[in-house]
Amino acid sequence: MVVKPKLFLDMDNVLVDTLSILNVIDMQAEKVAKPDQIPGIFRDLPPMVGAVEAVQSLAENYELHILSTAPWKNASAWQDKLLWLAQYFGDDKKSPFYKRVTLTHDKSLAHGVGGILIDDRPYHGASQWNDEATDSLWLQYGYDNRLVWSEQLVTYLDAVAQAYKTSGTLRVSAETVAIKKGYQLFGKNDRFEKAHWE
Repeated sequence: MVVKPKLFLDMDNVLVDTLSILNVIDMQAEKVAKPDQIPGIFRDLPPMVGAVEAVQSLAENYELHILSTAPWKNASAWQDKLLWLAQYFGDDKKSPFYKRVTLTHDKSLAHGVGGILIDDRPYHGASQWNDEATDSLWLQYGYDNRLVWSEQLVTYLDAVAQAYKTSGTLRVSAETVAIKKGYQLFGKNDRFEKAHWE
């Protein structure tokens, strides 16, 4: 029996609708320099459309993990992210992320175990997941506008999991299915546009 492949999910702008909220905050009344430094800001952000349902579906074919960063100058963000996950996915053994949460500023440290990382940005080591030697791949959430929760992302990932059962190589399976479907998995790092306050 083939072990389930690993799927790592970033939180901000993948599971959590973060930028649409942070980009419109009027910072004149705040006592911090950037919106992601506001204490408590990460606690009550809404999920991305279709994300909660997608996670429940993907748990059948994948060993799910959270791999996310949190602002260094916002200590509450680290706790708030855990509380957010507990609210939407539970915090006991029934949760797809039970004891599978990694908060770090260098996501490349985790790619050695292999798997797919879904992250909207190339930074903090996400793009370094494109590594054949570790059978790991970075899928840039939303770069191909069809590869989002509300569109074809779950169908694509299910097809990758099925191909993996035959090939035993996750990266090759992901690339093969993407080529067949005409998907673009990620863009160039030097062309990524940050939010105005980042």
